[in-house]
Amino acid sequence: MEMEAVLAQCEAAVAAVASLDVSTLDRTQYFQFVATVQRHLDQLHVAHAKSLRFGEITHRYVGTGSRSMADWLSSHTGSAFGDAKSKVRLADALRHSAELCNAVDSGEVSPATATVLHDAVLLPPDGADVGELLERVKGIDPKAARAEVERWRAEHAAETDEEAEDRRHRARSLTFGAPKDGMITGSFTLPLLAARQVQASVSSLAGKPSDTDHRTTAQRYADGLVLLADAYAKGELTGGRERATLVVNVPIESLVDGANTPATTVFGDLLPAFVARRLAGDAAVRQIITNGLEVLALGRAHRLASTAQWLALVARDGGCRWPGCTIPATWCDVDHFVPWEHGGETNLDNLWLLCRHHHTERHRPGVVLTGTVLDAHFTLADGTAVHCVPAPPGPQRTRRTPAAA
Repeated sequence: MEMEAVLAQCEAAVAAVASLDVSTLDRTQYFQFVATVQRHLDQLHVAHAKSLRFGEITHRYVGTGSRSMADWLSSHTGSAFGDAKSKVRLADALRHSAELCNAVDSGEVSPATATVLHDAVLLPPDGADVGELLERVKGIDPKAARAEVERWRAEHAAETDEEAEDRRHRARSLTFGAPKDGMITGSFTLPLLAARQVQASVSSLAGKPSDTDHRTTAQRYADGLVLLADAYAKGELTGGRERATLVVNVPIESLVDGANTPATTVFGDLLPAFVARRLAGDAAVRQIITNGLEVLALGRAHRLASTAQWLALVARDGGCRWPGCTIPATWCDVDHFVPWEHGGETNLDNLWLLCRHHHTERHRPGVVLTGTVLDAHFTLADGTAVHCVPAPPGPQRTRRTPAAA
């Protein structure tokens, strides 16, 4: 088909989509429309990416004054350079893996997730099976896919965990740029555990988000870091608050039997077993049995969860229990499954973590909650069914999605 005809059809399709009044659709039609348009956008995204890569490898941009196709597209359309560059990487990854190309074409892997796999597809570890990685990332978002890539690379790494940790430690840095307009931009590179400790501390000092706090997450972290430095300068550091604690889930076999099963932080990060064992030497270790969970029964003597209960909830729930929500535990509320005012007790089998938004949703008029704290079923006011179960630690949390109405 001639290019002019193709572009004319594309323009007509866009106009047709834009002309539809979504307010005329019922609930089922609305979601069908949104999902179908997204699927076509993904297909168009892939086609555009392949055309950009063709221009890249054939140097079509030469003589235009641009350094690359991404540079040309950005300067001629006003689009973001990074977005154009990621499309070239996507097409590169698809070209190098027929399996990935098929998974994207079938909708099992989104273009955004496929882009994350670029380096893994082009430079896999020796002996690693890319097909195995693709099975892991089907149906998950780019953030979870990055974690799976890290896990996959670690499993096939040539260096030992100790060698890798030493390499990361030697690569640590903290830099500050030159002042500009009264501001200084800096950056840091830290091993995972150290970075999470910093993140937990500054986030705790700055306070968790609320309806009356209009700061961005980046602004909250900046304020927390300044508060931490200010407290040190004043000699007021006394050990921090319990919610600044970094909770790490360690399999018992890795803690006491010398096994190498990785530990998992509440952020979903994987920690080598030897790092977790070393950390346990200076940490408070609490035993929580996953098929029974230590029930710290306070009955109705106290309404608020104790510190021990909070830590147990963090280990069990990891963060907000609403399916698909990735709000971390430190930003969540402890909610009574059977409300306190209705006789609910402050015991682990009646407590769970919900972020402020989903905590509010849970108490909206017309919402029906049934089941148990470990197998909860919501029926929302509009009939939508939502199933909430504790997610396994790590990136799998983002696999959970609400059930269809």
